Amino acid sequence: MIKPLVSEIEWVPVWQAAIPWQPSDRNMLVIAPHPDDETLAAGGLIARQTSKDIPIHVVAVTDGENAYNDGIDITFRRSAEQTSALKRLGVVSSSITRLKLTDSGISDQEELLVEQLMPFVSQETHVLAPWTGDFHPDHEACGRAAREVARRSGAALSFYFFWTWHRGTPDLLNGLPLRSVALSTKDQIAKAEALGQYRSQLEHASGQPILPEELLWPARQSCEVFLPV
Repeated sequence: MIKPLVSEIEWVPVWQAAIPWQPSDRNMLVIAPHPDDETLAAGGLIARQTSKDIPIHVVAVTDGENAYNDGIDITFRRSAEQTSALKRLGVVSSSITRLKLTDSGISDQEELLVEQLMPFVSQETHVLAPWTGDFHPDHEACGRAAREVARRSGAALSFYFFWTWHRGTPDLLNGLPLRSVALSTKDQIAKAEALGQYRSQLEHASGQPILPEELLWPARQSCEVFLPV
């Protein structure tokens, strides 16, 4: 189980210092290393954009099959949870692409990931991906791939965070031009209901799920923090 390095309270100044941001109305490509990353870090923004009829396509890079390494195949379950969660956020199943790369092995397939992402982007696309320093090798590999895709295509790129809030410390983000997207009550409800679809990550027979309540405070906020680059 992950034990956060610092408390939620110590992150408050970082969140408060982020500049209010209104993302553009470009079509958005959301890159999710595992089912749930898109909801945890950007579920409110996704709900907000789909409510404005802005097209969003989600690329599920892996099925998160190695979450527990307990011999139980949860591939189908995690994919189904993600489909349900995204439906609650306004993204239909036909707007989800599953690449089925290896969970915990994306860094070994990074070039392949870049090539598979390229058909989904253009200069008119806003790519949303995990930060390249997000303390999980899959997240970091997806961030690097997104940066390369944006470089080749001219797409806009913004990073999101999740493990940074637990494995990092506030000084790590000093000087970065963080942006904050305020979420309406409707957006927050949609995000909470979407997150609730991920029962495989919120509950486990061992009593130690991947996402215990103490790791969920970033997903419970009335805003989301991003890093446009």
